[in-house]
Amino acid sequence: MTPKNNTRALLCAPLALTAAIAAGLSAQQASAHGYIESPKSRSFSCHSTGGSLNTDCGPVTYDYQSVEYQGDGRDGIEHYPSKAQSCQGSFTDCGPANGHIAAGGMNGFSKINEQTATRWNKTTVQPGLNDFKWKYTIGHKTTNWQFFITKKDWNPNQPLTRDSFELTPLLTEQGNGNPAGSSTTHKVNIPADRSGYHIVLGTWEINDTKATFYQVVDVNIENGDVPPSEWSDIGAVVPETLKIGDKVSTRVFSGIGEQHDRQTQLTISSTEQGHASQWPFELAEKVNRANHGYKIGELNSEDEVVPVHGRNSVYTKADSDVTRVEILKEVVGVPGELKLTGLKDSYALEQGAVDLHFGAMASGGVYTLNATLFNSKGESVAFKQGATSDNAPHFSLAVKDASAGKYDLVVVAQPAKGSLIQQTRSLTFTEATVGGDHDHVFPESLSSYRAGTTVLQPKDGNIYECKPFPNSGYCIQWSQSATQFEPGTGSHWEMAWTRK
Repeated sequence: MTPKNNTRALLCAPLALTAAIAAGLSAQQASAHGYIESPKSRSFSCHSTGGSLNTDCGPVTYDYQSVEYQGDGRDGIEHYPSKAQSCQGSFTDCGPANGHIAAGGMNGFSKINEQTATRWNKTTVQPGLNDFKWKYTIGHKTTNWQFFITKKDWNPNQPLTRDSFELTPLLTEQGNGNPAGSSTTHKVNIPADRSGYHIVLGTWEINDTKATFYQVVDVNIENGDVPPSEWSDIGAVVPETLKIGDKVSTRVFSGIGEQHDRQTQLTISSTEQGHASQWPFELAEKVNRANHGYKIGELNSEDEVVPVHGRNSVYTKADSDVTRVEILKEVVGVPGELKLTGLKDSYALEQGAVDLHFGAMASGGVYTLNATLFNSKGESVAFKQGATSDNAPHFSLAVKDASAGKYDLVVVAQPAKGSLIQQTRSLTFTEATVGGDHDHVFPESLSSYRAGTTVLQPKDGNIYECKPFPNSGYCIQWSQSATQFEPGTGSHWEMAWTRK
């Protein structure tokens, strides 16, 4: 179905990014292990709140925990000090090449290497001790954590290099080879002589591999020695490409409700105007000329709100009655589309049960997605609904008390307004053919897996044996969001398992 018109909040996830999940997840999830959750790192801000903080980030949007410098000579990594030679060591000695630091040297994540004064969302912090929280999907054994900050005179419009940073760490904490667990919090002392936009770089060096995870955190240091701004940040204009005929407008709210007479609208009249960096600038200029109690742009050194090309903030002063500004789009003639990824034609049942894991990607609107599995009698045997306005949810359907036969998986994307989109996939469930005795059905009793442990993989009916040390450590490294070592199906399963 092709909706004639689709109105949605610009603060929702940019639809252009949904396509990135298919290209990025398969290769990158092999390294999905950790990120800085608070203050939100650049990569996590690409994903957090549906991508409304940072946009046009590429595959890191859905793989924000995988910014990993791999010092083992793998392809697709840019190295320092030699771009052709891998290395191991701290950030000051070697690691991602200059200009590739934000992406950990990974060419697949190169979008987050872009560096300007206005490109990225910033989190406000104060000088002194601040809590920086690493979150882990796999809590590797750790050598150390380090934190660095940009110099006082760094140029935010130049690519990040080692010359951008103070090479004496703000903090070094030793891991002593112990597992990181699910999260760690670090007291990082922001220098009193810093103010305004700076970058804090956090590194997590792994003890049992040759990897170090890199996370850059864009911060605005609010320093008491600098006169406070008269402006308060109440929102953002998030850029994405628009087409001729599309409209973008502001919805202005005060304490008594929406102020319709203070709306500003911009209609896209050319391809150039619809560019993600152009229309936010023109909208900001139009809003600021109207003087409706708020302004759009970024603060300059004179504490003036100046429109910029790309992402802009929404500001008010203390005497304004404006409490909220929403940015809406009216997109003309966008065809709705729904794609399913990660499904197989056939699944092996184990004692009448099977787990279906797959991705769904909707474009052309803001949707709520749900998935229902029907048996050959037309009975619903499993159902799950994705989060509201999540256009690319990952589904996990636990099917129980099933029998061998034909099934239909129906996925529906329902917009708040307009026509739904449906995809139906026919699946076959078969009884598992057990190739021999096994200790567990994967992933039951996961934490007990050791060298020699045998498991039945219900997805293919095969038996797998955990490899000897040191590879045996990979056998327990599994979760629903990190499946690279899953026997038979994971991208790196042969590092951990032998098929019997």
